[in-house]
Amino acid sequence: MIQPSSDSTPDSNNILPNDWLLWNTGPPQSVPPLVKHNMETLLKVMKTWPRTMAKGFQTPPMLHFTHLEPSRTLWPMKNCVTVARMWVSQDDGAAELVRQAALQEMRVLFQQHRSMDERHLLAALQALVMYTVMLMFPGKGQISLSIVDPAIFACLQRVISYVARTGLLLTEERDCIQPAWEAWVHVTGKRRAVFSLYLLHWSYSVYHNLESFACSQLGFMPAPTPKFLWQCETEDKWEELYARWLSQWRDGPYMMSEFAAIQAGIALEQRSERWLEDADELGILFFSIGNTVYPCVEWW
Repeated sequence: MIQPSSDSTPDSNNILPNDWLLWNTGPPQSVPPLVKHNMETLLKVMKTWPRTMAKGFQTPPMLHFTHLEPSRTLWPMKNCVTVARMWVSQDDGAAELVRQAALQEMRVLFQQHRSMDERHLLAALQALVMYTVMLMFPGKGQISLSIVDPAIFACLQRVISYVARTGLLLTEERDCIQPAWEAWVHVTGKRRAVFSLYLLHWSYSVYHNLESFACSQLGFMPAPTPKFLWQCETEDKWEELYARWLSQWRDGPYMMSEFAAIQAGIALEQRSERWLEDADELGILFFSIGNTVYPCVEWW
C-alpha cells in the first residue's frame, strides 16, 4: 500500500494560487525568438503524448509502464485512454465532441480528487495532463493553440496544490537512502505529472502572451530521474541500478534549482553533466530550454 510521503520539507507546500496567473497585467510584450522556439518545441513534443499513449507501443515519458498495464490501470487513466483514442481517430469536424468528452472527464476528476486514495490521485493527475493537451489541440490536424477556459487552469492549480500536500519528495530521497521501488515510482510519477503541467502552462502562456507561473516553485524537487531507472521493468533490476546510481549522488540528488547555475557555452559543471548523462526525454526538455524561460529569465 502506498502511503502519503512523510516529507517535511516546507517548500513542498509552496505551490500557491498566484503561481498560475493567466492574465496579462501589463502591455503586450514581444516574445524573444529563442523563447518562441522553446515554446514551440515543447508544444510539438507534448502534443504527441496522447497519441503515444493511445497507440500503446510505449508510454509517454510522464508515465511509468506500470501505470498503463491492463491489470493495474485505474479508472481515471482507463477513461483517459478511451478519450485519447477518440481524439486520435476523430473525423473532420469532430473537435467539439472530443473537447466535450475531455471536459466532462476533467470535471469528474476536479470534483472527486480529494476523496481519492494515493494511487487514484496520481492516475487522476496524469489524466489531467493528457486532457489539457487535448483541450489545447482538440481538432484533427490543428496547427494553432486553442483557448482554454482560465477556470480549467485554476482547477488544475488546486489539484496540484492538493497533490503537493501529499508529498513530492520521499524522506529516503532527501537522506540519500534507497527507497522501495513502488514508493519511488509513485512519487516520481507525481513529480513528472506536475512538471508536465507546468511546462504546458508556461507554453500556453507564452503562445497567448499571458502571464505565467512563478517558476521558482519547482526548485525544491529533484530533476527528472534517469531514463534507465524510470524504464526499468523489474524491481530486482531497479534495486541494482538504483544502488549504483545512488553511489554517484552521495552529495544529494540533482535538484531543479540547479538548472539556474548552467552557463552559456559548450561545457557544463560536474553535477549538471553527471545528471545529463542519464537524462530521459522529459529531462532533456527541461535542459533544452534551460534558463531562457520567459518571463522568468532566471527559472528557479
